[in-house]
Amino acid sequence: MLFRILSSVLVILWSTGVFAQADWRVEVAVADSITGGPLPYVNVQVANSPQGGMTDENGIYRFTTRREELTLLVSSVGYEAFRQRVRLEEDPTVKITVRLVPVAATLETVTVSSNNAAERLARPVMGVEQLNIREIELLPVALGEVDVFRGLQLVSGVNSAGEASNGLSIRGGTVDQNLVLQDGAPVFTPTHLFGLFSVFTPDAVGSVDLYRANIPAQFGGRIASVVDVRTRNPTSDHLKLQGGIGLVSSRLSVETPVTRDKSLKLLVAARAGLNDFVFKAFDRLKNTRSKFGDATIKLRYQAGENDMLTFSGFYSRDFYELDLINRFAGVIARSNQYDYSTTNGSLEWLHVFWRRNLLTQVVRSDHQPKVIFPEVDAANEVIYRSGILYHGLTSKLEFGDEAGHRLTAGIQLAHYQLSPGELSPGSSTNVTAVSLQREQAMEISGFVEDEWQIGSKLTVSAGLRYTQFARLGPGEQRFYEDIERLSGGTSAVTTFGEGSLMQSYGGLEPRIGLSYQVGPQTSLKASYALNRQYLQNIFNSTTPLPSSRWKVSDNNILPQRSHLYSLGAYQLLGEAYELSLEGYHRDISNLLEYKPGADFFLSPDVETDLLQGQGRTYGGELSLRKTGGLFRGEVNYTYARAFNRVDGPGLTTQINGGDWYRGYFDQPHTVNTHFTFDDQRTHRVSLNLVVQSNRPYSVPNGYLPIGNLTVPIFLERNNARLPLYHRLDVSWTIHNPGMRHRRWIGDWTLTVYNLYGRKNAYNIYYQPRDSGENAQIFGSSPLASYQLTIFGSPIVSLSYSFKFE
Repeated sequence: MLFRILSSVLVILWSTGVFAQADWRVEVAVADSITGGPLPYVNVQVANSPQGGMTDENGIYRFTTRREELTLLVSSVGYEAFRQRVRLEEDPTVKITVRLVPVAATLETVTVSSNNAAERLARPVMGVEQLNIREIELLPVALGEVDVFRGLQLVSGVNSAGEASNGLSIRGGTVDQNLVLQDGAPVFTPTHLFGLFSVFTPDAVGSVDLYRANIPAQFGGRIASVVDVRTRNPTSDHLKLQGGIGLVSSRLSVETPVTRDKSLKLLVAARAGLNDFVFKAFDRLKNTRSKFGDATIKLRYQAGENDMLTFSGFYSRDFYELDLINRFAGVIARSNQYDYSTTNGSLEWLHVFWRRNLLTQVVRSDHQPKVIFPEVDAANEVIYRSGILYHGLTSKLEFGDEAGHRLTAGIQLAHYQLSPGELSPGSSTNVTAVSLQREQAMEISGFVEDEWQIGSKLTVSAGLRYTQFARLGPGEQRFYEDIERLSGGTSAVTTFGEGSLMQSYGGLEPRIGLSYQVGPQTSLKASYALNRQYLQNIFNSTTPLPSSRWKVSDNNILPQRSHLYSLGAYQLLGEAYELSLEGYHRDISNLLEYKPGADFFLSPDVETDLLQGQGRTYGGELSLRKTGGLFRGEVNYTYARAFNRVDGPGLTTQINGGDWYRGYFDQPHTVNTHFTFDDQRTHRVSLNLVVQSNRPYSVPNGYLPIGNLTVPIFLERNNARLPLYHRLDVSWTIHNPGMRHRRWIGDWTLTVYNLYGRKNAYNIYYQPRDSGENAQIFGSSPLASYQLTIFGSPIVSLSYSFKFE
């Protein structure tokens, strides 16, 4: 009887709508606001929800929801991002038309998940940075060059390896612990002009995603971060030109449809710089030469209603000469000439079907460094060559379901072929030709990742990656006893033939992220990631040269491994302000270090000069950002520590007696600020201020006289710190000075880098001196210390940029 009564009550309640929950079928139609034509393959997201996908070939995206009110986010490269709050009425079928407004910008807006603070608040990702490249274009930088890396350096936890150094340090990691990609292909030397700015063609960049915490499962092979650069897609239905002229470089890009039906579109962008005249203005650099260039091409073909083919090609070339006397192998060179190039290619096929995207990509990366040593008093050149050739295949499937899951799964194949070094003596009789044995390796990986919402507050992202690494022949496998390894002797050598398995490693790499939304404007997050690194860049300086040696893991050099833990809190303050706080701790095993006096140049057994130990980095990052209004900006503070420990069985296999010591990028305090005032008409003024603890370096513990020579003795590594680094930069952009609506629009930008001429220390080095030389400075010390400064005075630059349609 009671059961019947309860059943009747439930039926009545259901029929009166107490337990009813309507399903709305929503159809979003996206079109170009100027042409009115539909826009296929546009990203559509529902804020604070796992629902989202891409429009079909007719510009339509359909989904079902039970939410009465939602915020719709629509974004596409080449268009202004769209955001609209929608309240669903009684009609179960809702049609929403979105008209995206094209933008004419040198670099497009970058989107990691969406360009929306509420979306970033809800998603379970940490350490993922969304960059607005149009703002990076306005950043005051050295010599006025638009540069992605300089923009990344304003992000919490990201520091430069130095003002003229090759790469970035992410959360205390070394330069080679970052995976830098362009359209899926790795870039092994990502900088131009002694490391002053990155190689990516400015007018071709479409998006830049930085992952430095729970890296998505589709990425692997590095333990610190992933910098994923994507070139922009050609979308224009008519000819577009844009470019610029500056003191350091000039650039030009062309975007146009190729076929009448506009199914095939083309983007070509190039940049070139000839800088010899700049260095002639400085007496110390008058014999320095430099030139560089880079070019990007992208073809995008709509092969059918559900298929898109894309080809992307990239080429970069650098040549610079330093008038440094260099002695090696019996050769006295009058200068060092560095000549290196990168040639990348990527072919991508996207197949779209209901709620699913299948993406298959084939990539090739060819990096060819060369160092030329012109002999003194001779016409001969001794040439050193090395190289790394990479081939990769990735196929992944992305789809979602009614339960709110976003699932990504796929496979990856990667093949490395390394040329460690080859020396060609030319006509010299004092130099012996050397050709080191090539190395090759293969990685086979599978990955799966799911993001789903559990209830109204908790969102989870769980990923798992498995990689099997194989070091392949031909080659030699050397075995050492501890006591013999101190002198480089081997106890056994095994020779392997072509394609045979020499060594293998592998394992699971879990990644997980949690986001709990405490309130409508507050969330707490946590993440964990395990990463392994099988490819190492070997160098015994602060940062690698373009010719620094790459090495795959083998029986003596184990893969580096990292466990990264992160916690964070995020708060939206009204419509325009965002506040975030993140803390992290990373444990590293098999960290690569080197012995004192290590020399890797043309060494057949580099492992005898290498050491492996432990590392740990930890810190906190506080960021306040203002995103709306005429005045925008952000203030970032980072507390970051990095420590290493190498505790081998003997004195030559220990560093600092086996105790913990500062890592090369242990920079405890960093403050990055950037502000821009834009009147939305003609004038934009930007400034950024950087203040940070400088890098550690090594101070001699004493000296040893040997005959007439005084030799500094270094018993401890990184036992001192360079002086405090700080710098103020400003820029002023005048947009379209004539204020006329016309097809040709030009901008003038004046930039002053290091406004107050701070002489920041890039390095401090020591050398013997005569007893009476500079006695007022050094007293009776037999050693003299000197500070090297790269930019010790303000650098003023003027550039002109234009756009034509």
